[in-house]
Amino acid sequence: MAAANPVATSVPADRWEECRNNLGIARLLVSERRPEPLVATACRMAVESACRTALQHAGLPWSGDTDSALDRLRIHRVAAEDTPTPRSMLLAAEETVALIAAWLRRQEPSRSWGF
Repeated sequence: MAAANPVATSVPADRWEECRNNLGIARLLVSERRPEPLVATACRMAVESACRTALQHAGLPWSGDTDSALDRLRIHRVAAEDTPTPRSMLLAAEETVALIAAWLRRQEPSRSWGF
């Protein structure tokens, strides 16, 4: 019996899927009124995986720092309110990921880079 051939995906595509999953988790946590630290973690992970996708797509290394990654990509992080709520953290993460998605679409217009 022959083994099924897995669908080939690129590492940036896999990382982008991680970003989408993390945003989905953050959305679920907000809708379920879960504690702020859980939402903050999911939002941070979404932005981080989006940055890692873009850096990898550009052939640049990941230094482990999201802010420096955004600087290298020339993308401004959208900040939550002065007193962030879970909802404002989610909105800031979604807007930052949208900016990264726009950058990726300019690099590879054949993909939607939806989230």
